[in-house]
Amino acid sequence: MRAEVVVVDVEPGEDSTAAFVAAWSRDARVLPIARSMPCVTKAAILARIQQLRVEPSAGLILATSGSSGVPRLIDLSLEAMRASAELGARVIPFGQGDVWHASLAPTHIGGVMILMRAHFLGGSVRFSSQPRVWSDLEGSTHVSLVAAQLARLLDDPSPIPRSLKAIMLGGGPSAQVLHDAAVSRGLPLYSSYGMTETSSQVATGRRMVGDPATLAGPALAGIEISINERNREILIDGPTLARGEFVDGELVSLSRPFATRDAGFIDELGRLHVIGRLDAMFISGGRNIHPESIERALGELACIRAACVVGVPHAKWGMRPVAFIDFASTPTETLTALLRDRLDSYLIPDAFFVMPPDEAARMKASRAALSERLAAGEKFEVVT
Repeated sequence: MRAEVVVVDVEPGEDSTAAFVAAWSRDARVLPIARSMPCVTKAAILARIQQLRVEPSAGLILATSGSSGVPRLIDLSLEAMRASAELGARVIPFGQGDVWHASLAPTHIGGVMILMRAHFLGGSVRFSSQPRVWSDLEGSTHVSLVAAQLARLLDDPSPIPRSLKAIMLGGGPSAQVLHDAAVSRGLPLYSSYGMTETSSQVATGRRMVGDPATLAGPALAGIEISINERNREILIDGPTLARGEFVDGELVSLSRPFATRDAGFIDELGRLHVIGRLDAMFISGGRNIHPESIERALGELACIRAACVVGVPHAKWGMRPVAFIDFASTPTETLTALLRDRLDSYLIPDAFFVMPPDEAARMKASRAALSERLAAGEKFEVVT
């Protein structure tokens, strides 16, 4: 019997839970798709969905591009999402009387798990616009943010809502200066690391002033995190793992432990640190370069709201980094000069470009998309 897949159009600020639950009641999988998704992309995903050959089972299928830019279809069970909600609540309690601001779209695992925590644990979700000033979060007890969202909120000098119990920060690398600024203002800030294949967070910890930017936190109870000694790849196992990935219509189970393609290490306190994506790393003149380390250094500069670093071909060195910058203000010196005290010379980008408006509007710029646009010969505004 072929599994039923229910496509649900979703948008930030809308509650999709009822549509999800209705589909699950008849053992269907739900595929949430952004209403704003380009028609060509949506048609390609739906064509692949028609080829699926699996038994009926309630759950979610999430289309995720990761860093490759090619959509992958990840199959998540209700049991895995429930385990994620319950284990996460041991570190960041959430339940009856709590309100999680729906700041992330439910087309991605971060936004989905906001809905699932309320569904499995109680509490409620506030469906509203993206928080841009602190008053937008008045009455909310919890919120999930990426670095760019937190940076914009910190620009607001208004008092922080007293209702806030936890801010979960995820979505990739962010700067220590951003973390320290948030903690110094009294924010209940938690770092979090996870991905679609792990039903969101697998490591979470409360941040303190001075914590390294790479710190994600201890593994959640019941989650096993280890490091491959050969290449420093982070390996994960536990009850929150997805059922697998659909490849040519067939469900292919994830490896156990799951190889994340992220590089990291575990410190002497047993806490996970995340260095960057192995598939984003490139070699320049025989040296390994993780774009995330450059992005964190750029994020330390007060004039920068967000940055995205990509590698480009170079005749002498093989590859060299260039950076796209979303400016918060005009820099007082050249970016090269500002980075000299923060990075080794080989890590300083060869060129800086103004982040194109469509990428700046995203919660997180796409490294794959910017790389493709550069390779296609698109011209960008150069920062001198």
